[in-house]
Amino acid sequence: MQIVIEQVLILLLFIAVGYTLGKTKIANSDHSKVLSVLGVYIFIPANIFKTFASRFTVAYLSEKYPLILASVGIVVVMALLSYPIAKLLIKDKYQQAIYRYSLVLPNYGYVGYALAEGIFGADMLLNVMIFALPMSLYTYTIGYCSLTRTKVNLKKLLSPTNVAIVLGAAWGLLGLPVPSVVGAVFNKASACMGPVSMLLTGIVISQYKLLDLFTNKNVYIISMLRLFVIPCAAAGVMCLMGLNPLVPPVLLILAMPCGMNTIVFPKLVGEDCRTGAALTCVTSILCCITIPLCLWLFGIAA
Repeated sequence: MQIVIEQVLILLLFIAVGYTLGKTKIANSDHSKVLSVLGVYIFIPANIFKTFASRFTVAYLSEKYPLILASVGIVVVMALLSYPIAKLLIKDKYQQAIYRYSLVLPNYGYVGYALAEGIFGADMLLNVMIFALPMSLYTYTIGYCSLTRTKVNLKKLLSPTNVAIVLGAAWGLLGLPVPSVVGAVFNKASACMGPVSMLLTGIVISQYKLLDLFTNKNVYIISMLRLFVIPCAAAGVMCLMGLNPLVPPVLLILAMPCGMNTIVFPKLVGEDCRTGAALTCVTSILCCITIPLCLWLFGIAA
């Protein structure tokens, strides 16, 4: 369990560094855009392709397909439950959309992948990525449209993340070798994913007054549902169904903090990002306690 706590604290320290850079004006919104572009278009896709190309085989797929089925079930259930929960918390329709998004989708890309690889290695990282596939589909369809007030656009599915998944999966299934130089490039790019993602989180949070982010009681309700109730409930169901091997990837995705898309997507249409920033800030801090707690409750340690 010590390594779990250490990895979470490492991520939190990078967030603190990013926050400090933002507050001291060393880094600004332009820098955060650059980091976001690097993460979305280079570092995260590189990590995904590298992992899929080296480990995604026919044998793996035939054994791990329950991960996808479990994720689909969880996304559907949470999408349905998120509507009455959001309505109970607030009347504003757009704020309801932010709460729904945060309940359905954790920060699996920026935090979940980095934490899974840091604690358990590349094999667990692939399990986590497989489990996140349906969530990626939801992100760029229903999730994106609800936060930008647009209709479903299938072109959004052609995101760098999804393209990397398809190419990496095809590469792995065909058993094609990755040239050593290319592999080295992907490894070095992948290593940047976690630090850059957390620095970006800190810089984004620094753009708001902390007091404003900590005074919304609904944020704490969503945070506890996101960080503890949902992951523990899902993991508990997996245990009751005898699917214990699915528990680690389930927790390493569902116990993650709220994602930054509740900041990024609203910015695209000029909406107030304060609620999204508050959810990102509060859950990023609280997850330092809840992630080790969730793993400990289900006997998962490293």
